[in-house]
Amino acid sequence: MKYLYILKVGETFPQTKQKYNDFDSWISRFLKKSKNRIKTINILKNEKLPNLKSATGFIITGSHSMVTHELPWSIQLEQYIKKISKRDIPLLGICYGHQLIAKALGGKSDFNKNGKEIGVVKINTLQKHNHDPILKALPKKFYAYETHYQTVVKLPYNAKRLAKNKKENHQIVRFKTNIWGVQFHPEFDINIMKEYILNQEDDLKKLGFNIDKLLNGLSSCDVSSKILKNFEKITQNSLK
Repeated sequence: MKYLYILKVGETFPQTKQKYNDFDSWISRFLKKSKNRIKTINILKNEKLPNLKSATGFIITGSHSMVTHELPWSIQLEQYIKKISKRDIPLLGICYGHQLIAKALGGKSDFNKNGKEIGVVKINTLQKHNHDPILKALPKKFYAYETHYQTVVKLPYNAKRLAKNKKENHQIVRFKTNIWGVQFHPEFDINIMKEYILNQEDDLKKLGFNIDKLLNGLSSCDVSSKILKNFEKITQNSLK
C-alpha cells in the first residue's frame, strides 16, 4: 500500500493540543478519502523518513520554529525535499513547510518586511493561474487564517505565484509541476485561530495589534480548506 505522508515539523501550544489535538490531526480531518492511507512522520522525534516509492504524496506542516534558524532536522528535510522534487511526487507545504520548500529548491525565506500577519485575512488568486488544480473550486478572493513572522522573500527559478494579498506576496506558490506551498493555514478552524491569538497576546500587543479587534474579526474560513481536498485528489490520481 502507498501512503499520503504528513511530515510533522512542529507542535501546537500544550493547552491547545489538550483541547484540539495537533497539526497532523487538523490536516488529516480534511483528507477523508485517504483516511486509511495517512501516516504521520514526526520529524522532531527523528522518525525515519519513508522510502519515496511508498508515497502518493507528502504534506509538510507548519512549525513554531523559524526556517532561518537552520535547525539540523530542517536542513536534513531540505535534502529530502530535493529528492521528492526529482521524483515528481505531489508535495504540499503549509506555512513553515511552504517556506522550507522554497529554500530547498533555491529560493529564500526570511522575516516579512511587512511584519507579522495574524488572524483572518483576504487572499487574492491571480487570474492567469486560476486553472491550476490546487485552486479548483476556490473563488478569486477568499478568506484564510494566518499566523507567521517569516515568509518566502525570493521564489526559486520557474516557481509561479498563484495568490497574494496586501501584506504577503506569496500566499500560494506552485514550485514545480506537483509541488505547492501555502503561507496561510487551511487546516485551522475558528477555535484554533482564537487559541493562536490568545497564546500570543502579550507579543501581539507589543507589536501594536488590537487583540479585541483580532478576536472580533474571526469568522469561518472553511473555503480555504479546499486546498487540502484538492491536494488529496492530486495524490489519488497518482494511484491510477
